[in-house]
Amino acid sequence: MNLVELIFFLVSGFIITFYALFYAYYLFLFLVSLYGIGTQPRWARLLVPEQLMGSYMTPPVTLVVPAYNETATIVESVHALLGLQYPRLEVVVINDGSTDDTLGELIRSFSLRRADVAYHARLPTERVRGIYLSTLERRLMVIDKVNGGKSDALNAGINLSRTPWVCSVDADSILEEEALLRVMRAAIEDNTVVACSGIVRIANGCQVADGRILRVALPSERLAVFQVVEYLGGFLQGRLGWSWLNGLLIISGAFGAFRTDILRAVGGYARDTVGEDMEVVVRIHRYCRQLRRPYRVVFVPDPVCWTEVPTRLGALRRQRRRWQRGLLEVLAKHWDIFFRPRQGVVGFLALPYFALEASAPLVELFGYFFVPWIWWMGWLDTNYFQLYLAMAFLVGIVFAISGVLLEEFSFRRYTSWRELLRLLFFALAKQVGYHQLMLWWRLEGILDYFRRPREWGEQVRTGFGKRS
Repeated sequence: MNLVELIFFLVSGFIITFYALFYAYYLFLFLVSLYGIGTQPRWARLLVPEQLMGSYMTPPVTLVVPAYNETATIVESVHALLGLQYPRLEVVVINDGSTDDTLGELIRSFSLRRADVAYHARLPTERVRGIYLSTLERRLMVIDKVNGGKSDALNAGINLSRTPWVCSVDADSILEEEALLRVMRAAIEDNTVVACSGIVRIANGCQVADGRILRVALPSERLAVFQVVEYLGGFLQGRLGWSWLNGLLIISGAFGAFRTDILRAVGGYARDTVGEDMEVVVRIHRYCRQLRRPYRVVFVPDPVCWTEVPTRLGALRRQRRRWQRGLLEVLAKHWDIFFRPRQGVVGFLALPYFALEASAPLVELFGYFFVPWIWWMGWLDTNYFQLYLAMAFLVGIVFAISGVLLEEFSFRRYTSWRELLRLLFFALAKQVGYHQLMLWWRLEGILDYFRRPREWGEQVRTGFGKRS
């Protein structure tokens, strides 16, 4: 073996090792997730809401809803949030400088009146132009402020909150009626819980009326079904596993509850990153570990938040580029706690895993061209080439299918055999074409990280009532 062949062999070995390490993480998380679902008490999944509705232990919660150009969905969303089963609840909508009629829709629909309300700017935000109270619904408040982005809007809502817990909810999301009760059950049962979230599922294709999911169904758009498969794997395998290890780094911005005092103590959401939902959780881990206080950040798989996902390539491309950029920003901001003993699972397992995740577009896309080329040139043994193909395609398919089956045997939201077979087909197809497209867009997100464009992440909404 000459020097060129040796270099090529080492590079291909690095690529295969990357896949092996990445999938070892996947297998580990999958096994932990299986254990988590298997040991979850059945009574928790069949919880009677009245048990918590009348309990003095159920803490008051403020739902914080950032809204930017949400005319199509905002009124229906607020009605749905006000209709949640929860004993002590208030809703704070933050109109973050919308350029459409979001504020006007809220004023007309809820008879809002501008009021002189005490507002303590504990967390810095852009200028608040006014605070509105509803004459129809005493639990509703609306903040109108200068545009500052989602993090800025969330911080304004936290400033106005008067409850021990706050829950961030996207304006385009639908919470099931019992979702808040179920997610807060984790905090009621364990007073060390400082943050918790439920699963986010895809509303595209579902029958929706009055802010409620009437019938669960798969989307008709192929692009949305691919995302269903992704979400099942990401939440049921990924977040459930990290939760059981107390290494969960992402509390979804679409549905995440936090202790208000902890959020204020760590400085609220960072305004210099588009990955604010992940960054604030990493900061909470750091804060609690620095103080050596017992704490838990948990994912509860049975409360469900339904959200709209992009059905056009352009919108999905912007989303994935933004996610990749946000991930890199968080890793760069917290690089100093990698492999620090005091950081435990977060420093030794969770952050290194996400570092692998962030580098996947570079390694995988390079491997698709490099490894077949050196094999074709005769510089790579066929056995190694076959191992690479198995790592690059077959193992990914197995884990995609396992995510679907984990859903089917645990929560079974998609009940028909036709839908199950369709999910399995898309899990098979995802690894060829769709996966590579996501990698390419994430590669563009790496370039965005260095260019640092400013964007709120606007997505065109169709409105819940317009779905079928």
